[in-house]
Amino acid sequence: MILELLTLMTVAAAGDPPVVKYAVKVETRSWEPIAIAEVEKFVVAAATAELTKTKSMRLERASFADVRKGDYSIAILGRFVEEAERFSVYLTFGPGTKSDLPSFYASDTSTPLGRQKRSEMQKRIEEAARGAGARLGEVVGPALSSVQLSIGPPPLEDPDLPVRWGDVEVPEVKSKDKAIRELLDVRNPDHVRHKALTKIQGFAFDQQVARNAIERCVLFDPSKDIRVRCVNALVPVARAHVPTQRVLLHAMRTDVDDNVLAALTEISKGFVGLSRLETLSTWLHLLARPGTPERAAGAIAQLVAKEEEVANLDFAVAACLQQDIVETSKRYDCARYLLKRLPPARRLAAAWEYLHEASVYGTGERLAYEAVLDAIVPRATREPVDERVPAMLLDLAERPSTGHIRFALIHRAGDRAPATPASVERLLKIAHDQKHTRTAIQAAVEVADREPSLLEMTLGGLKQLEKKAKWFAQPSRGDPYREVAEAIERLERKIARGKK
Repeated sequence: MILELLTLMTVAAAGDPPVVKYAVKVETRSWEPIAIAEVEKFVVAAATAELTKTKSMRLERASFADVRKGDYSIAILGRFVEEAERFSVYLTFGPGTKSDLPSFYASDTSTPLGRQKRSEMQKRIEEAARGAGARLGEVVGPALSSVQLSIGPPPLEDPDLPVRWGDVEVPEVKSKDKAIRELLDVRNPDHVRHKALTKIQGFAFDQQVARNAIERCVLFDPSKDIRVRCVNALVPVARAHVPTQRVLLHAMRTDVDDNVLAALTEISKGFVGLSRLETLSTWLHLLARPGTPERAAGAIAQLVAKEEEVANLDFAVAACLQQDIVETSKRYDCARYLLKRLPPARRLAAAWEYLHEASVYGTGERLAYEAVLDAIVPRATREPVDERVPAMLLDLAERPSTGHIRFALIHRAGDRAPATPASVERLLKIAHDQKHTRTAIQAAVEVADREPSLLEMTLGGLKQLEKKAKWFAQPSRGDPYREVAEAIERLERKIARGKK
């Protein structure tokens, strides 16, 4: 409903939607149940049919050499995955002549194609293409509409990465080899499975049964140490073998042990081509997933921060900040490594929900919130900020649940809040809270200093505060009555000088 309203408003206010050029490519290593040229035709038809439903873009086909000559671009990529006998579709929205929107990535994978009639295979491939197209349209449509209306990116509430991971199946291993059977039987003691892995790991590169046995070990062995060894045993195979790459990426998305994830992250750094797209998307999935250990999330955040452009980064950062976790260093890593990689308007959209909902009492949460705040509102007061920030700071400063960071919010509100009577009134209202009296008074005076016509009003507000506020003596926090009296005296002298 929101997308439909934005679309109607855009058509009325901004004329024709932007031109989005798209290019298509389907690839396979060996398995080609349907000719590539035919697959490209019905993948394009299915994906673009979903994208055009948003009515937020004018699609035009182009070559990859010319795809960025439109306002924006979309790459439609497909891949047959042998062994798994599936087809994956990858859609990436990115810049063209305009670069004012983030990159978005959506994907989908078909159900198994093996031993199906051609018509059924086409149907399943089209379903995957429609699924990816619909997911991309859901995120691109509102973004394009917001740009046309010049309203800035909307806050990312309940962000969800638009990716559907297909099922990853490792074939059942039927072998009479004693070492393979010992490795796969988790009832055996760890030392027996370790010894069995040593015997078979040298055959993983050229024997499918050995490779599949080690892949199943990565996914199912109860020992984290053995899983790490099995991951490392697949390094030579994973450099070029797509099915193994998919298994390892699936393991990344399902494992929760720091050491296993460290080994999987290291091996995934070398994946290229379409597997590189899946790798980056998997890394974002781990950042967005609450169950990812903090050490692993921190390492992945640093890797992602080194990338030039990462599709869906905004969604992953927003999800990372919003997730309900006890420890806070993961949020802190997402804020300090990744939030600043986004342009200012997109930073605000990604952090909006977290800033307005977080309760800031522990030291870790204070560090995370402060890192987000520094990305949204630079400490240098002369540096420009998003036009929505000044009013937002006042809203946040009024929230008692901002706890240990509230004084900083009040201070920044004094630097940035609109120079209006309402701003002064709101800050002086906060001054009734004895913990923040001094900071709120200073902020109110700073606002008035930016608009001299507010000085008299601010003086009156301080005098009312002095009469009505009820504070109690707290020697360790200073005397609020003295602080407000001194502020009145200073403001009276300033007003008097201005009248001379």
